[in-house]
Amino acid sequence: MTSMAINLIHVSDIHFGSGESHGRLNPATGLNVRFEDFVAALVKVVDYAIGQNCDIFLFSGDAYRNASPEPIYQKMFAGQLKRLSDAGITTILVVGNHDQVLRASQSHAMSVFQSLEVPGVIMIDKPTSTVIDTKNGALQLVGLPHITRHQLMTLDKYKDLSAVEIDKVLREHIRDLLRGYYLNLDPALPTVVTAHMSTDSALAGIEEELLVGYTLTFPTEMFINDRVDYVALGHIHKYQVLRQEKPAIVYAGSLERVDFGEEKEDKGFVHATIERGHTAFKFISINPRPFVTVDIDLTGSENPGDALCDKIAKALVPGCVLRIRYKCNQDQLKEIDEEKIKRQAEVALSVRVSAEVAPSHQRARLPQLTESAILNPLTAIDTYLTEVAPERRDRLLSKTKEIMGKLNAETSGTKGE
Repeated sequence: MTSMAINLIHVSDIHFGSGESHGRLNPATGLNVRFEDFVAALVKVVDYAIGQNCDIFLFSGDAYRNASPEPIYQKMFAGQLKRLSDAGITTILVVGNHDQVLRASQSHAMSVFQSLEVPGVIMIDKPTSTVIDTKNGALQLVGLPHITRHQLMTLDKYKDLSAVEIDKVLREHIRDLLRGYYLNLDPALPTVVTAHMSTDSALAGIEEELLVGYTLTFPTEMFINDRVDYVALGHIHKYQVLRQEKPAIVYAGSLERVDFGEEKEDKGFVHATIERGHTAFKFISINPRPFVTVDIDLTGSENPGDALCDKIAKALVPGCVLRIRYKCNQDQLKEIDEEKIKRQAEVALSVRVSAEVAPSHQRARLPQLTESAILNPLTAIDTYLTEVAPERRDRLLSKTKEIMGKLNAETSGTKGE
């Protein structure tokens, strides 16, 4: 069966339930406004897919904040899947790391859709190679869920390997698995590969801060094959194109902003038009809610309260999630009225205010230890050692990684050395 151009929507990392600390309760619905933002973003994608009469809706993982989603999260997600099913659009669901139940291989957060046998829904919860028939012809699909050490640690022949050795074996296993799939592809049909994972050429985003402990990184080159036309990746929250063509390799990024780590990133989805040997794609923004940070040093200001309010007024965007960070001297604190600040910013959805009071006796500090840096413990330790013990940095950092590896192995049920 030959194929015409197949229209595919690539969306990822919806994370229903995340980011609600930046919202507030909507009294009309009883739901958090930020959750409603996430739902509205998904609705926009589904509206687009139906309006464009697309063939495939490919979701590359992480539907929820965790693998035990609240019923309202499941209800809202299921409602959009039903719309796609009713429209005759095939939906592919890849199981991501946030969808997986720790230490369980037979269940995940999207298992319910398998049990209900929703028409037109294909679940990728294990390595898969299949052919999908669409109104524009056949599409070959190779899919990988999020891969962890747990899949190998249950096998006796690997039980004595260290965590590093397990990772090496796992990478080789996945590389060989994909090679086998590629050999069996029909070279005349278009092929899409999808996976939820970190790759070695991707620029990481806030997903590093959402993770606890370890994540495995795979080589990007294992997706490059002349029989593959498009690679739809999930897990990295920043939209990025790792390879433009033959094949195109794309992270769709998260659908909405989870935190201030994504303040400068646009959010949306990818519309790909796939033909054998030729793929075109474009990013489409869902116009996410603005996140705005106001940073100001007031230590040299004669009227710190007024200076801060002026700064807020210039930066404020109605409906935004606002973060205000100011630095002042001890004797300036009495001139800053935080209630007045919040009134100044009342058109924002939410406001967080934090102050840094300059000590009277200045002490050496590390300006490199920014808020984003300290959210990643290893980054913070690296920065600290580079400043205070550069000659011992490599040795101490290596020891730190070893300790963190052991802690992660114990908390995740694996065995490290």
